[in-house]
Parts: sequence; structure tokens; C-alpha cells
Amino acid sequence: MELKINFLNKRILFLLILVSFCSIPLFSAKVPELKGRVNDYANVINDKTEAEINEYLSALENQSGIQIAVLTVQSLEGEDIASFGIKVADAWKLGSEAEDNGAILIAAMQEHDLRIEVGDGLEGDLTDAKCGLILRNVIIPAFREGDYSLGILKGVQNMGGVASGNMEIVTASVKEEREEDVNIGSIIAVIFWIIFFSVVVSSKSGIWKWLFFSSAANNHYKRYTGPSGGSSRGFGSSMSSFGSSFHGGGGHFSGGGASGHW
Repeated sequence: MELKINFLNKRILFLLILVSFCSIPLFSAKVPELKGRVNDYANVINDKTEAEINEYLSALENQSGIQIAVLTVQSLEGEDIASFGIKVADAWKLGSEAEDNGAILIAAMQEHDLRIEVGDGLEGDLTDAKCGLILRNVIIPAFREGDYSLGILKGVQNMGGVASGNMEIVTASVKEEREEDVNIGSIIAVIFWIIFFSVVVSSKSGIWKWLFFSSAANNHYKRYTGPSGGSSRGFGSSMSSFGSSFHGGGGHFSGGGASGHW
């Protein structure tokens, strides 16, 4: 009897070890060190453009507090770029801890994969949809032509322009909504309001619930935007001064952004 129990325990132990090994990713790319605003580990950006990118991103941070960095790697070593992107974001912690106003542009050359990772505080402006447009309409066309420097420069300029509200530097195909997108959005909005008012009318105290909802939503909006009603990401952010070495300020990321392939 004791022999059977020992044998059973060994089998259970073996299964537990097997499960623990299976839960570990077979392939996992190492997160590179954050050396500066441009981290060109794949060596695809020419010196002149790298200086231009650095100059733009430094000015963006000084003016708005928004902190954007670039990372190029030769290979993801079998890892999905979305999971790699959030690993990089968690390690680098771009943006301030208070405002989560960081973003990262990642290019994996061997896999031909791209990723824009967006901090929580920028997701309202630099939405997943906008990130997708920047990838498809700005970066990918340049990458397909082999002009990686131009694609990355224009990519970060569009990211910074959208995030800071400086639409003058944003490419027209990113800035302007397509007509079909507007139509779809309008249809969804109409359907939502029809359903909403149907619920209100059918409720005995519907009008009071509606008034309470509106008041609560308005208070929530004021808390989020501040007394003036403007964005909490002011241009006077203390994020602009980190000292001589570039590093993140504790910003948080939850996986917002978009991926692309060229």
C-alpha cells in the first residue's frame, strides 16, 4: 500500500513539474536597455534622422510632458510583438507616474512587425484606431520602400502630434476621418440613443434615473478634466526635467495601441 502511495505521489509531482514548464514561454525576447529616446538596436536609422527624431521628441517632452521613445530590434526571437511591447513598456515605464503619458514605437526587422504601445493617460487621444492609421498610412508605406528612417521619423511626429493636440504636423490620412468611419459611427450613435431612450421611457422613474446619470457623468467629467474643463496633461508638466540621463518616470501601460506588419 505504501509503495502505491509513493508511486502516486511521484506521478503527481512529475505532472506538477511538467505543468510548470509548460506555463513558461518557450521563446521570450529580452527587453533591451533604455539608452535614450532612440534605441536603434537594429541599426536601421541614419545618424541625421536619429538626431532629428531626438530633437523632436525632446521638444515634445519639454512642451507637453509627453515622453515617447523608439525601439528597433533585429528579432523578437519567436515572441509576439504585442506581448513584447507590454514587456518593454513595463520595464521602461515611460511617462510620469501621475499622468501615464508615455508611448513607444517598436520595429522588429526580421519579423517585419510594428507596434505602437500607448500609456494609459494618452489612450483618450492616441487611440487604438489612430495608432492603426499611423502604422498603415505613415510608417508601413515607408518601410515597404526600405526607408526605415523616414517611416520612424514621420511615425513619432504623428504620434506626438495626435497625443499633444498639435494637428498641424499630423498626416492628412491620419487626421481626417474617412467618410465610411463617420457614417458607421453615426449609425452606432443613433442605435445607442434609440435603445437608451426606450429604456428610459419604459421605466417608471426613467426620467429621474436619466437626470441622475447625467449629473453623475458631468461630475465625473469635471473630476477628470479639472476645474477648467481642459485636459489634465498641461504643458507645464514637471516631466520635462529628468536630469542628464533619459529614463521613464513610472508611467503605466495596459496594452493600448496597435500592431502592424509590412
